[in-house]
Amino acid sequence: MTDPISNPASQTQISPVVRKFLDKGGKAEAAPSSPPSETEIASRRAAAAAHDAPSVGFAEVQKRLKEEPDFDRAKVDAIKNAIQNGQYPLNPRRIAESFVALEQLISD
Repeated sequence: MTDPISNPASQTQISPVVRKFLDKGGKAEAAPSSPPSETEIASRRAAAAAHDAPSVGFAEVQKRLKEEPDFDRAKVDAIKNAIQNGQYPLNPRRIAESFVALEQLISD
């Protein structure tokens, strides 16, 4: 099983967005001096429509979120049973290394 917490190699990877931010000295880009004009907004909407971007309303997004379970019950039960049966693989060294990496991220 590989995930960001138990895979120490992935902890050293930095996303391109964070890398760009750090390369600029940690300074955020300046906000535009003025809001977009009505024609600019209309052209953006037309471009999105031209690309067949689906138009999803807020109510539909809320409905979809409510239909989705908060977590995968089967996966949780499988992990719970494995822990109770002593079959869940735990590597104390990897756990410790993960904590060290997290502490380094926090202290930097």
